[in-house]
Amino acid sequence: MTPSDLDYVLALEHREEHKAFIGQWPGEEHERSMARADREHLIITRADDHASLGYCICYDVAARGFGIYIKRIALDVKSTGAGRLALAELAARAFDERRVDMVTLAVRKDNLRAQRAYRAAGFVELIQSPAERREMLNTVDRFFDDCLVMVLRRPA
Repeated sequence: MTPSDLDYVLALEHREEHKAFIGQWPGEEHERSMARADREHLIITRADDHASLGYCICYDVAARGFGIYIKRIALDVKSTGAGRLALAELAARAFDERRVDMVTLAVRKDNLRAQRAYRAAGFVELIQSPAERREMLNTVDRFFDDCLVMVLRRPA
């Protein structure tokens, strides 16, 4: 993702169907985040014509014990398989290039569609003690209280 992609990202992020499930940052917040070395902002594209299908924001939090954290993933059109393919590519890059042991994310409990997609990609709920959850909230991301934390571990 580059600053020239921000109009697309902001429009997608601020769609009514996304507002209940993902945060809405102003462009300046995206730009600050894009400038950080521990963050990666990706445009999800179709392989044949490189048309934009969505975007993803990832944090490298391996040093904190959470591998690569998917902060946000949003797609233009749901139920096309693009999200599942994007998750598989993200996981492969995390395991093969970044050499992390896990990919983590937080998902709202009432976002059943996303949970099904994550489970289909191999994610499972990460059971955390209250102290572990506080640690994640304080060092990784301030996600909503009603979120499940899910994890995909490196294949053995």
